[in-house]
Amino acid sequence: MNLPDGDYTLSEGAAWVDVKDFTIRIHRTDEGVVVDIFNAKTALTGDFDAALVSSTYAFDHELEVAA
Repeated sequence: MNLPDGDYTLSEGAAWVDVKDFTIRIHRTDEGVVVDIFNAKTALTGDFDAALVSSTYAFDHELEVAA
C-alpha cells in the first residue's frame, strides 16, 4: 500500500501499516494513542508478545500524579 504524505484518519480507531520488515499498529484509546512496532515475520506466527519491538503512548491530556 502506498501512503501519500499528509494527515490520516484512523479507520474504526486503528490502523495497521507494513514498512520494510516491520508491522506497525496505531490505535486510539480513551487517554490518547498507542503505537506498537512488531517484527513482521514473527507477527505472522500470531505471537505478538514475541514480535513486539517497541511500544509508545501519546497522551492527549496531562496526567495527574499521585502524591
